[in-house]
Amino acid sequence: MTTPTHHPRLAGHLHFVATNSPYYRKLWKGSYAGTHTPLAALPTAALDTYWSANQPDGNQVLTTIQLDGPIFKSGGTTGNPKFSFFSNEDWRALCSAFGAGMKRGGLKPGEPIANMFYGGQMYASFLFIGRAIEQAGEGVQFPLSGAAPEAEIIKTLQQFRIETLAGVPTSLLALLPALAATKPGSIQLKRFLYGGEAIFPDQIAALQRVLPGCAVQSVGIAGVDYGELGWSEPDTHPGIHRCFDDSTVLEILDDSGRQIQEPGDIGELVITNFKRRLMPIVRYPVGDRGQWVDPPGTPFRRFQVLGRSNNCARIGPVSLYAEDVQNVLSHVPGSDCINFQLLIEHIEQRDRCTLRIAVAAPQAVAPGLGQKVIDALHRERPMIADLTGQGVIHPVIVQWVEPRALITNARTGKTPRVVDRRQEPQP
Repeated sequence: MTTPTHHPRLAGHLHFVATNSPYYRKLWKGSYAGTHTPLAALPTAALDTYWSANQPDGNQVLTTIQLDGPIFKSGGTTGNPKFSFFSNEDWRALCSAFGAGMKRGGLKPGEPIANMFYGGQMYASFLFIGRAIEQAGEGVQFPLSGAAPEAEIIKTLQQFRIETLAGVPTSLLALLPALAATKPGSIQLKRFLYGGEAIFPDQIAALQRVLPGCAVQSVGIAGVDYGELGWSEPDTHPGIHRCFDDSTVLEILDDSGRQIQEPGDIGELVITNFKRRLMPIVRYPVGDRGQWVDPPGTPFRRFQVLGRSNNCARIGPVSLYAEDVQNVLSHVPGSDCINFQLLIEHIEQRDRCTLRIAVAAPQAVAPGLGQKVIDALHRERPMIADLTGQGVIHPVIVQWVEPRALITNARTGKTPRVVDRRQEPQP
C-alpha cells in the first residue's frame, strides 16, 4: 500500500497550494523549492496568522474565489469566529473519506442509526455526520438532531428499534434518566458512537448501568477547520484511531518541531490534507497532543489522542481558545493579568475549567473581580453559560495566583496555556 508521505498526489498538491494560496506562498517563501520539497521542510501553519488571513473579506488562504459549496463557523461565538470554506468537491471528499472510515469501523447494512449531533447557525456536525453516513452506503439514518425534544427521541428509539445512536456524550448522558424510566426491553441501543468531545470511564459506566452491553465507540475524529483526522475500530481503547492514508498525512511533532516516529513519545498532532483544494490544510496544528501506537510504515497507522495542546481547551462539547480568554481579560478593568493558564479536569462525570490568572499581588485583587471575569467569559462564549446552567459542565472557577504558581513544563520551563488533566487518574 502507498504510504501517505509518498502518496503521488502530495507533491502535486503542495505545488498547487504554493502557486494559488497567497498565505502559503508567503509562509513558504525560502522553504518551498518545487515539487521535490519534502513536507517536513515546510513551516507549520501558525493558527493566529492562518485565521487572521482566512476572513470573509480579503481572504488570503483560499486558492480561488468560492463558486459553490458550504461555509461553516466554529470557534468564538462573538469575538473570534472561524469560518471554514468548502467547494462542493471538497465537501464531498471530506464526507466520503469519513463515511469510508465509519464503514471500516463497523457500520452495517440496515443498521438503524440515530443522528443526534447538532446543526444550524452554520454549525457543521449534524450535516456532516448525516452526509458521511450516506457516503458510507450503509445504515438507515434517523436525523433527530441533538436539539430534539426528549419525548420525541425516546419514542423514535422505541418505534424503530434503533440500535446505534451517534452524538456528543453529554447528549446521551442527559438522556439517561429518561431511558432508565422506559419499559424494560423497549430500548434496544447496542452501540453509542460519540464525537465532539472525549468520553471518560465514569461516563461509560453510567451509560452501561442504564444500557447494559451497549458498546461505546468513537464516531471518528474530524474538525470543520482541518477535516478528517482519524477513524475508529470496534473494541478499541478510547482515543485510539487510525489515519486516513488516502487523503491525509498526520505528523506528531515534539516541542522543537521535529517529527516523532517512535510509539509512546508524546507531541502535537499536525495534519496535511492533500485533497482539500479551496481552503488548504497543510501542516496545520489540530490542537491535540498524541502519540503513535504502531511503528512507522504501518498502513492506517494507529495514534492515540491525549488531550488538547497549548492553544485550545475543550470543556465538555465547547472549545475555549487562548485568544478568547486574552480578549476577555483585556476588557476587564483591573485584572492586570501577567499570564494565565486554563486547567481542565474531569470530576463527577463533568468537565471543570479553572482559569488561573497570574498577577503581581493576588491578595490585593478587588473582591468580585473574579465574577466580572466569569461574566465577561460568558458573554464571549455564551455556550459555556448555557452548558453550566444545564449541568453539563461545572461552573468556571477563577483563581488569582502569583506568576510562579503557574504549572510549567519540567523539561523546557515553558508555561502551557492549557493543562489538560482529564486523562490522568483521579484520586
